[in-house]
Amino acid sequence: MIREVVADLAAFLLVFAVCWGFFLVSHVLCASLGIVRGVDRRTVALATLSACIVGILTWLWAGSLFSTVNVQALVSVVAPFSFLGFCGIYILIGPVTVDRSITLSILSALEASETKGLDRRQLQDCVPFDRIFEKRMRELERSGTLSFGDQVMVTPRGARILRLYIWLGRMFRVDFQ
Repeated sequence: MIREVVADLAAFLLVFAVCWGFFLVSHVLCASLGIVRGVDRRTVALATLSACIVGILTWLWAGSLFSTVNVQALVSVVAPFSFLGFCGIYILIGPVTVDRSITLSILSALEASETKGLDRRQLQDCVPFDRIFEKRMRELERSGTLSFGDQVMVTPRGARILRLYIWLGRMFRVDFQ
């Protein structure tokens, strides 16, 4: 009994790891081909597609790894679904950090300077905060959170997101800037 549980857990972890490997290779390949850029719906779709493919393959061909067909069915759904949850951590630590990091912009500006150092004013001139702001504005428009016309307006979707974040901020006692 214990041996079967340990073997099933190991098989679960293997399926989870295969999801990661498949997604990571797919993400790098799609990014190098220009199919995925930064973090957007395509990145999420790629993660979801990776989880679905590995789940289906697990269901079709990995039966010998599991103690019963029921365990195989459960792992075929739960391991890829768990991967999707943890994939958010990867996206935040990897692509989002590189894409939006003000710290990375500051460090890059310092490293690019001839003396590897700048005074505060020079550093402010080198760090493209307006680029970061404009990039985020484009993303908010593409996601349907803001609309642009004579004025920038919050869409109904944006209003729902705002209410959610206000609620989360109160619950976690986080101040907005």
